[in-house]
Amino acid sequence: MRGDGDRDPLGLGLLVVGIGLLLLVGASGTSLALPPLGPRGWAPPSLPWRLGGWTVIALQATGYALGAASLWRHVRQPTPLRLRWWHLVVLAGLVLLTAPFGTADHTNYAAYGRILVEGGDPWSVVPAEWRGGADPVVSRVQDPWREATSVYGPVGTWLMGLAAGVGGDVARQVVWVWQALVVAAWLGTRELLVRLGTPRPTVDRWWTTNVLVLGAGVLGAHVDTLAVCAMAAALGLGLARRPLLAGLATGLAASVKLTAGVVGVALLWDLLSRRGGRWVGAGALVLGTLLVLVPAHAVVGAHALGRITEAGGGISYAMPWRGLYTLLDLATSEPFARTTTTWIAAGACLLLAIALWRITEGLTDVVVVRALWVLTTAYALGAGYVLPWYELPQWLATAVLVGVVGREGWRRLAPVLLLLVGRSLVLALAYVPGRVQLPETIETVTLGFRFVASPLATVAVWIAIWVLCRQARQSRVRGWSGRGQRI
Repeated sequence: MRGDGDRDPLGLGLLVVGIGLLLLVGASGTSLALPPLGPRGWAPPSLPWRLGGWTVIALQATGYALGAASLWRHVRQPTPLRLRWWHLVVLAGLVLLTAPFGTADHTNYAAYGRILVEGGDPWSVVPAEWRGGADPVVSRVQDPWREATSVYGPVGTWLMGLAAGVGGDVARQVVWVWQALVVAAWLGTRELLVRLGTPRPTVDRWWTTNVLVLGAGVLGAHVDTLAVCAMAAALGLGLARRPLLAGLATGLAASVKLTAGVVGVALLWDLLSRRGGRWVGAGALVLGTLLVLVPAHAVVGAHALGRITEAGGGISYAMPWRGLYTLLDLATSEPFARTTTTWIAAGACLLLAIALWRITEGLTDVVVVRALWVLTTAYALGAGYVLPWYELPQWLATAVLVGVVGREGWRRLAPVLLLLVGRSLVLALAYVPGRVQLPETIETVTLGFRFVASPLATVAVWIAIWVLCRQARQSRVRGWSGRGQRI
């Protein structure tokens, strides 16, 4: 293992070039990766050229691959990444000079916020029906989401409304304000992780400059980035033994995106594992969560909660479960196939969580950190519907876990980290360029990769985790404290 004074010029170069290529895609305007947003208004302009289809795919794929290669090198030979304040300012500034890409979700966010501030109900009105499809912001939504109502929590949707209120009648302005909120959440999460006691080099390696966070979450301007910031706050308050406040932050996270409430499960797990006063703490945590969740959802109506929970039955093409769902759909009814596949995936998540819990035994005595990592990683690897930005909670938990393990713990954790980096890279590549409407030749290649490479990579990781679990049971060293010098 390298010492703190060592450097890795090659790894740093890979990281800088990888991030630079992704920034270039976002700064180059409308492309197969970036949906049209119309007049820019007072939002930053794009570069004076347009990228061709295969060019944008090459830039995105290379950017992800180089950034992941840098992270891979760090796992093999850990080196500190020391960012100064001006590095963060420059990086954040460059992000805000881009438009979101790799997805069209930001057009949905802008539309739902616009509908909300104009007196509509985004949980019951689809964008195609709002004002006859002529609204300058709502009309920018891409198919097939023009016929979809909001699946986001009330707090997340209110923030979309804030962006819409500030951005006005120009879609690009609304999106830019939303980007500013996402960037603030990304940097806010960094600060919260540092305040948790996680070393800055660890935070900046696994969160701030991690292309699997920066590319998929921040440059894609996904609402998941805001939810993860609230998760980090809940985790910090839980570690500070402030269960009521931790519950409030958990409710906030779940009210942005429901799955972010997993941090509350981890906190509850930790509280119930303690001796003395555990039921009081658990009660305060649950109370705090409900104090946010119940009023927020009462304001928007029960139908919004129903729409949010309905969204949990999706089966993504990049997961192995899509093949199972297709076979069941051919032999039975579609509802039965979807329900059965969803429950089988849930069972797989449980089995993965058990295996990961055994693999991490003895790594740390901070139960909430270990539990959050196990739960978020099991979900990212086993859920029925997973997209690259759904992995942000996993990377949050990974940054915290890496920050508390010692040198021996790093040796044991490294194989799992390599698996996660490799699989997340494949998942990110499966959604390049990221838009639904593509030329036929490009669609054949990209969807083929999504249908084949990503599911196979996920299955390979499942097998590897099973092997590591068996090895952990056979070679576990009793009495190891899990504490030591931090990485």
